[in-house]
Amino acid sequence: MAIIFHLLYFVVLWLLVFVSYGFVDANSPFPRFGEIYRLVQFARVYPTAWYVGTLIVLFVYHRYLLGLASEKKVSARFVWKIIFLTVLSLVCAFPAFSNDIFNYIATAKVTFLYKENPYVVMPIDIRNEQMLSFLHASNKVALYGPVWIAMTFIPYRLGFGNLLITLYAFKSLVAGFYLFLLWFLWKHSQQKLTNLIWFALNPLVILQTLVDGHNDVVMMFLALFAFDLLKRRRVLASAFIFVCSILIKGATVALLPVFVWIVWQQARKNDIYWNAVWRWSAVSMFVIFLLSPLREELYPWYFIWPMTFLALVPGPIVVLDGAYVLSLGLSLRIVPFLWTREWGGITPVVKKIVTVVPLFLSGSIYAILKKL
Repeated sequence: MAIIFHLLYFVVLWLLVFVSYGFVDANSPFPRFGEIYRLVQFARVYPTAWYVGTLIVLFVYHRYLLGLASEKKVSARFVWKIIFLTVLSLVCAFPAFSNDIFNYIATAKVTFLYKENPYVVMPIDIRNEQMLSFLHASNKVALYGPVWIAMTFIPYRLGFGNLLITLYAFKSLVAGFYLFLLWFLWKHSQQKLTNLIWFALNPLVILQTLVDGHNDVVMMFLALFAFDLLKRRRVLASAFIFVCSILIKGATVALLPVFVWIVWQQARKNDIYWNAVWRWSAVSMFVIFLLSPLREELYPWYFIWPMTFLALVPGPIVVLDGAYVLSLGLSLRIVPFLWTREWGGITPVVKKIVTVVPLFLSGSIYAILKKL
């Protein structure tokens, strides 16, 4: 039975890679597969049903693997193999559900090819730039910090001017930091397999990181690296890495009070209770996650911020389960767009509904079971 679950998981991943190319913009130079492209672009029921079905399989498999780990029926070596195979599979996928990675590439081109200041010059200001035909945020200056832009020099150069190779290079950069982040989570959770699986193979994390290539794992890796250095009392190096984390995307500035408190406690030679550090870090990142709609909206990949530290918190289980259910609700936010093919109209309302419905249902079931 176990082998069937594992095979089904990878079949769904490989199907995801194939179907993802149906989301290629018609104005872009990326390859398109005829029939699958037509089904995705001109049908509603098929891509919607496919995505929901994919989510169901991924969440069921994730829960199944967590169960095996809690019962000590699976080895760490096997789980790491699953993780590496997941990375190798999904790094080949087209970013089907977000266009942010193309903004990363466009900003890199403005900076390293055209030698312009990306905080002043917008991609739309560059005449005859081929990406303008499909870029969704061409009328905006750089939205990310200078450390991230500096990092993109490597994948941009490795692309050798080919947009498809550049896309894979950017995704590989993000995937590499995803693995680095997992290593730190593994290390600081005392190598607890359930903690590793809870974060590493959560469908929201793998879809937003390995499929769409969001850079949040880069920011969170640097934040956790800063805490790791602080744990070893390397304050100056830790402060430098922490500032680098803030200069990726800015959200980890919410961790500044926690960081300062640790330095203060170390200066007074007090013991640091790191479980409390992880707990307050999770709270801080959850607060800034909730505040994110003040800027734009509640993007699913922002939930990676608190999830990183929740993976290090030993409990209570109701909090972890609540976060798990919320990750499902956030993953469903793309569904109304797949059905309507527009971001306006009824879509914003339905996005809010599908986000909270899983929480409401699971909370109701929990309350009923607690009374029995």
